[in-house]
Amino acid sequence: MRSPEALAGALPKAELHVHLEGTLEPEMVFFFAKKHGVRMRFPTATALRQAYRFQDLQSFLDLYYEGAGVLRDREDFHQLTLAYVDRVAREGVWHVEPFFDPQTHTARGVHSAGELILGMDENLDDRSDR
Repeated sequence: MRSPEALAGALPKAELHVHLEGTLEPEMVFFFAKKHGVRMRFPTATALRQAYRFQDLQSFLDLYYEGAGVLRDREDFHQLTLAYVDRVAREGVWHVEPFFDPQTHTARGVHSAGELILGMDENLDDRSDR
């Protein structure tokens, strides 16, 4: 007989209303920060991960927007989307309803929302079988 954890792990899953920017793993935040010369207030990805123990909504939002701030171009959104799709496929997720916050990026001068959407869409057909 399987354990409850093994059974739950084997069941199909769905992720609803997932903000793509919120799927950034600390290591990827630091990758994009280095790529774009963005200085982070945390010295390492490990320190950033430890900060994910939120005390309140504002501390969550501060980290969310700081992470989103390293996403600067179409390629960043492409890489982030592929990393997310690969991760949820490994976790047995069959259906996702991702969102993104275009105003978070266009308000700070990043490409048009259309460019970011194209970055998210590129090559996803290659991942559709996962």
